[in-house]
Amino acid sequence: MELAKLNVMYGHLEGTEGKFARDPSGYLSIDAGIYEKYGLDVSWRHVQGTEARYQQLESGAAHISMVVGRASLQHFLDTKKTRLLGCVMNSCSYYLMTTQGIKTISELKNKTITCREGPARGVPFGRLLEERAGLTLGKDLTLQFTEGDQDTFRLLLGGQVQGAWLPRPYAFIAEGEGFARLNEGSDIVDDPLPITMETTALLSRERADDFSRFLLAHSEGVRYLRTHRDETLSLLQTRFGHSPALAAKTFDEYLICMDDRLTVDFEHLQKLVAQIAPNIPGGAQQIASEWIIPGALRI
Repeated sequence: MELAKLNVMYGHLEGTEGKFARDPSGYLSIDAGIYEKYGLDVSWRHVQGTEARYQQLESGAAHISMVVGRASLQHFLDTKKTRLLGCVMNSCSYYLMTTQGIKTISELKNKTITCREGPARGVPFGRLLEERAGLTLGKDLTLQFTEGDQDTFRLLLGGQVQGAWLPRPYAFIAEGEGFARLNEGSDIVDDPLPITMETTALLSRERADDFSRFLLAHSEGVRYLRTHRDETLSLLQTRFGHSPALAAKTFDEYLICMDDRLTVDFEHLQKLVAQIAPNIPGGAQQIASEWIIPGALRI
């Protein structure tokens, strides 16, 4: 049987020296023959830069892109050219990282903390900080927002702030640099739909059968990753340059958030829409009907 070729793109987290892939499971699936079992010849390619990936999708050079949800949703709203095949990770809360010696949120008094503006939208920081630590925002504590997670990361490492909410991969690196994690504040900021799978509207029609088989195969691949810890740790160390400790932390605290159902959780879609396009007519329900392929939404 001739295998159907699918070119899948993934990206690294910017500013991490190529250490973090949004979804590394494809490499394991290829080596284990999972895609081939479903009649697919899948290439798993790193393509950095959101625009570069959209160019490859639109030219037909690639068929599926793994991308952070806030970028894929914004592109859909701007162009209406893409379709969501599903979601590999629906939620992955940020970690609150602080300078050494700070062990509770209350010890952040008279200090400055930071967070990326996008995921911070709608978060009741003032109420939560008052309830958990008795701190009045703007009086006892300064909170500043940045345009990107990489900016937040640099402010923390550069010493300009004493606390920062960071996506987990950035937080792991910060821990390696001696910063501490405050678990009591690490449920405050979430990143809805951090790994989405998208294609173009045209390809979603032309390659519907191939994509259906890909979803079955990739679901099996995610389960394979989650149940083959040693093999995954080896992949993270050899292909992505993780230390043994970083590989273990990445598996246990980041990759464990991957969901083999590959469907979009409507609750997290609503959170993302509230951050990106809170005033759009019809809200998340209307966006879902236009953007997400049938069967890929989980209510």
